Amino acid sequence: MREKIRIGLALGGGAVRGAAHIGVLEVLDEAGLEPSIVTGTSVGALVGALYAKGMTAAEIAEVAQTLRWSRLVRPGMTRKALFETSKLAAFLEHTLDGADFKDLARPFAAVACDLATGREVVMRDGPVASAVLASAAIPGVFPPVDRDGHLLVDGGLVTMVPARLAREMGADIVVAVDVSGPLPRRPPTTLVHVMVAVSTLQPGGGDPLEEDADLVLNPEVDAYAFWELSRIPAFEESGRAAAEKALPVLRALVAAAEARRDWLRSL
Repeated sequence: MREKIRIGLALGGGAVRGAAHIGVLEVLDEAGLEPSIVTGTSVGALVGALYAKGMTAAEIAEVAQTLRWSRLVRPGMTRKALFETSKLAAFLEHTLDGADFKDLARPFAAVACDLATGREVVMRDGPVASAVLASAAIPGVFPPVDRDGHLLVDGGLVTMVPARLAREMGADIVVAVDVSGPLPRRPPTTLVHVMVAVSTLQPGGGDPLEEDADLVLNPEVDAYAFWELSRIPAFEESGRAAAEKALPVLRALVAAAEARRDWLRSL
C-alpha cells in the first residue's frame, strides 16, 4: 500500500474565532485530506485536541454549539486573574475523557508560554486537558496553569500558529490556519474584551508564517469579535470557505510531494 503523505495542520489562537478551524477540518475530511499531525495554540489547541482524540468536525461543531461563557468561567477576582477556570477545566476533562497525549488517535502538540522565562513550552505528554487549559490561559483574564514545574499562560504570546512545530513532528506538508486578525470591526467595550483582543495580536520578531508553512489559510473573521459565542456558525462557515478555496493548491502540494518521494526512492 502506498504510504500516505503526512499533512500537518497548525491551528492558531483567536478565541471564539477558532470555530473557523472546525470548518477547515470539515472540508479537509470531506476531501480525503485528513491531517496526520495536529498542533495548536490557545483555541487552536482545544479544537486540535478534540480532533486528535478522534472526534469528527461535525462532533466538534456540536460541542461548540453548547458553549456558554457562564458554563465555562465565573468571576473570581484574585491577584492573578479576573476569572476562575475550574468549570472550564472540568469541561475540558469531561470532553476529552481524561485523555493522555499517548492515548490520542493522531500526534498532537499544544503550545504555551512559560511565564517565568517568556519562552515557548511545547506540551506532548501527560494530561491533554491541562495542556489545553494552559495554552489558552489569557494573562490577566484566566489564571496561569502550573504544569510540569512551569507556570504557563496563553501560547499566543510566543507562537500564534505553531506551523514549524508541525514540520518538526514529521509533517510532509504543513497547512497553517491563522484566525488572529485583523481586529474586529466592532471595537471592544470592556476590560475583558480589550485583554482578549490584545492577546491575539501577533508577537513581533518571529519569522513570517509563510516561511514555516506550505499553505496559510486566513479565514475572513473580522466581521465579528473574538468573544461572540453566538457567531460560532459564521466563524465555522468562514473556515469552510477558506479551505474550499485552497483545496486545489493543497491537492497540488500533495501530488508534488508524492512525485518527489517516488523520484527519490527510484534513485
